[in-house]
Amino acid sequence: MTPIRNLHLLVPGLLGPMPALDQIGAAVRFELLERLFARAQRLAHPGRDLESVLLGLFGISADGGRNLPTAAYRRIGDGASPDDCYWLQLTPVYLRPDQDRLLLFDVEDLELSLDEANELAQLFNSHFADEGWQVEVRHPHRWYLSLGSPPRLKTYELADVFGRNMDLFLPEGEEGIRWHGVLNEIQMLFYSADLNTRREQAGKGPINGLWLSGGGRLSERLRTELTFLHGDSPLLRGLAEVADKPLKRPPAQADPLLDSLLDSQAGESLVCYDRLQRPVLCADPYAWREQVGQFEAWLEPLVDAVWAKRLDSIRLYTCNGHSYHLDRGALRRFWKRPRPMATWLDRNQIP
Repeated sequence: MTPIRNLHLLVPGLLGPMPALDQIGAAVRFELLERLFARAQRLAHPGRDLESVLLGLFGISADGGRNLPTAAYRRIGDGASPDDCYWLQLTPVYLRPDQDRLLLFDVEDLELSLDEANELAQLFNSHFADEGWQVEVRHPHRWYLSLGSPPRLKTYELADVFGRNMDLFLPEGEEGIRWHGVLNEIQMLFYSADLNTRREQAGKGPINGLWLSGGGRLSERLRTELTFLHGDSPLLRGLAEVADKPLKRPPAQADPLLDSLLDSQAGESLVCYDRLQRPVLCADPYAWREQVGQFEAWLEPLVDAVWAKRLDSIRLYTCNGHSYHLDRGALRRFWKRPRPMATWLDRNQIP
């Protein structure tokens, strides 16, 4: 019996949103992707961001409609051992005043070293010693805080608030006001930190806040049909570790990936291709166009493999509430006329 091989491609940012795309001027066209979107079977799929779609593929949903436990899984992906504690993720951020509001950005481009992160974390631990809080720095950009009991709190992932007014995304729920105060304390604490004085003297941006997100515990049991995983995000690494699934880094070219899929047993394989996410967060249409072009070239051998019956199907998850299913039957729908890529973007999505 011929083995079944299905490939799931998780590509946040492939369909934007990219409202600044008009700045490029000339029409942006991607012939292969436009043809695939026109011919694919479009299906509703829960989740409108990388975190909710990825955790959903492992049978995890928000706790009581509040949070996805992303912190607990990212912590495992950053090298910690599994436990049954409640974890919050604390992400160092740069807060930029803009008239009467604060815009929030991550510090990916601010050269925050591990030593600097530990210095700020020690400041945090000393300040909140009476609370019994001791933050773990697993990565300069990802810190973790264990709480004795789950707070009645809803938080937002950093990607939701990146570049936007942080006041619109502050923690909500019965304990929301208390945690607003905690965030304000952290801002004042970091504002006067010696580290930020040294950074500014060196011409570097300050680390003047932390963002809370992803509170929760590891799920008692993960449920997934996925058998082979490819990706390099800490969230996927943590899920793979807890689910005891093999994980590889995604190859720069699709041909080695295809070879490994064909050499393996039948199953459902996942590739988390997240290179388009940052251009979307930064609203950079030029970087987004370049990355989409690279993804299209990367994808072409996999589409050819579906035509040649080496793969049974490809399912694209664009993290916008839909997925796009491609098999040989869909690829044969030549009468489905392609539309320009811009008409498929989230801001122009056609029902």
